[in-house]
Amino acid sequence: MSGKVPFAMLPKGMSDAVSRYFIGIGSRLANVFPGVKYDLEKTDLEMCEGEYFANAISNALAYFIMFFALLFFLSYATGKELDQSLSIAAAYSLFLFILIIVLFARYPRIMAGKKAERLEKSLVFALKDLLLQVSSGVPLYEALVNVSRENYGEVSTEFGKAAKSVNSGIPIEDALEKMASSTSSDFLRRAVWQLVNTLKAGASLKGALRSIIDDLTAEHKNRIRDYSRELNLWSLMYMLFAVAIPTIGATMLVILSSFAGIGVSRGMFIAFLALNFALQFILIGFVKSRRPVVDV
Repeated sequence: MSGKVPFAMLPKGMSDAVSRYFIGIGSRLANVFPGVKYDLEKTDLEMCEGEYFANAISNALAYFIMFFALLFFLSYATGKELDQSLSIAAAYSLFLFILIIVLFARYPRIMAGKKAERLEKSLVFALKDLLLQVSSGVPLYEALVNVSRENYGEVSTEFGKAAKSVNSGIPIEDALEKMASSTSSDFLRRAVWQLVNTLKAGASLKGALRSIIDDLTAEHKNRIRDYSRELNLWSLMYMLFAVAIPTIGATMLVILSSFAGIGVSRGMFIAFLALNFALQFILIGFVKSRRPVVDV
């Protein structure tokens, strides 16, 4: 097996050795989550879905054992009976085991999305480089090789894979089709399919590349424009949670404590402030996640 599963607790060598015993269960578990197969193809994890879930089971078992031992010790140390401590530890550890398996099943899609963001960040510049070389008379294969040697991040890596496929005897149209089908980036998929259709039709690559670059640049600008409009709303929400609610809420707590006879302890006041800080942190993270990863 090659590749390393996300947030794995066991070292890679140990995880691979243990997971061999769970290949059969992993293959059956892959049937429960059929989408993982296609998500894995769009990531850098070089393993099939059965191997991935076998690694997931071995790491989930490690989490189960560690959490079970910790819970049993804490429960038994607080004076609970042996049977009761075992039941509590087993119930919560089993819930954690199932939760980790579900997280493992969802994570390839997250990894594919993050890879797509990294691809789209430098895609326009890589295509401009490709256009410059094709306009200079460089064959498409040589242009792909040259771009793969430049510092365009994930785009260079994907173009390098296509160039290696062509070098191994695969027609360049088939290599590009394979790259389009194995990426989670809509922009890259659209650009590559336009190149493939241009090659099959025998049309001008220069015109196709210019059209692709113009379309992607316009799409990126639209994303930035939409985000700037959306940011006005989120800025208002942040000011609400960062200024208005803490100020008004703290004032109301003081009034209720002084006049309404409702006991507001120091712990409740601290919990109120902590809740506001947590909401601000969540809101900042959400706004950051909505930011388009483009560079034009």
